[in-house]
Amino acid sequence: MPIIEARNLSKVFYTSVRKEGLRGALAGLFHRERKAVSAVDNVSFDIEEGELVGYIGPNGAGKSTTIKMLTGILYPSGGDVSVCGLSPHRDRVRNAKNIGVVFGQRTQLWWDLPVVESFTLLKRIYDVPDNVYKKNMSDFIEILGLEEFIRKPVRQLSLGQRMRADIAASLIHNPKVLFLGKTGGNPL
Repeated sequence: MPIIEARNLSKVFYTSVRKEGLRGALAGLFHRERKAVSAVDNVSFDIEEGELVGYIGPNGAGKSTTIKMLTGILYPSGGDVSVCGLSPHRDRVRNAKNIGVVFGQRTQLWWDLPVVESFTLLKRIYDVPDNVYKKNMSDFIEILGLEEFIRKPVRQLSLGQRMRADIAASLIHNPKVLFLGKTGGNPL
């Protein structure tokens, strides 16, 4: 069974249509016209455990929207999605324990706290056993070179340091799936 399954996944957003001029603005106060915008249209794929997959395409192609549906942040308008056997939008808490997520402009680290304190909070949130946490932290410090800044407040980190800390934070609880994405700004 694939670790991620998407069948005919779709997402439609509705936006208000603004008419020009004062007359159009006044009419919009009483009767709003809405327009459907399809962000993801009938996407299907399977990802097996252990696979490394890149999801690429031009701006506006629906990549981030698809990832947000896989993480449970957004509800799909149509189709079905399963991550580790769970529906991400129906079972967000259990899904969160199975996934790690890094979005370029969004951090799960607390801005004013030293990095290590953010890690300690995440350990508690995910109920990570002490021995697993210690092993993971030892590995992250070595592999990601966190030692030089682990005691600094997140706000004092360079973008590269923050990204390394965010990757470690997303892996603290040993997720089965890791999503690395970009939300505006700099790519990972």
